[in-house]
Amino acid sequence: MEYLQLFDENKNMLNEKIERNLKLTLSGNKYFMIILLFIENDKGEFLFQKTVEEKDGKIATTGGHVTFGDDGLKTTIKEAKEELGITFKPEDLTYIDTVVFKQCYLEIYYTNKQFSDEDIVLQEEEVESVDWYTVDEINKLIEHDKVRPGNIPAFQKVLEYKSKITRL
Repeated sequence: MEYLQLFDENKNMLNEKIERNLKLTLSGNKYFMIILLFIENDKGEFLFQKTVEEKDGKIATTGGHVTFGDDGLKTTIKEAKEELGITFKPEDLTYIDTVVFKQCYLEIYYTNKQFSDEDIVLQEEEVESVDWYTVDEINKLIEHDKVRPGNIPAFQKVLEYKSKITRL
């Protein structure tokens, strides 16, 4: 049984948890959290994964729910290791922003730490395959409803971030 960490309306961790299930509802000003990690290579391509059919078979970036006792950064490192077999350190990751959905915080992280494709070890229960995509290719996948909906606003936030740092 998996328990999710709960947060208040200011994104502070509460000493409370809730069992993870598909019909998650929370009372009051309580939120659970999901993280997404966008990994970019030195060619400007982003690593996306095709999820297994049991998970919906859509294209998505690395991500997951924040479990009890963890925060967004710790979960980002944990999910990258679980889903891809890649180890990141906190200093490898850049926090981009938080998108708020109904009773859910979505923390967005970005990295351009380079690694070899041979280093990738897929979590077969969740990830069918991975591939590197250009921004144009990702936008086409979005147009054809191939990308998980929650990834779309997060990807736009990453592109906004990259646009800002490019102008500096």
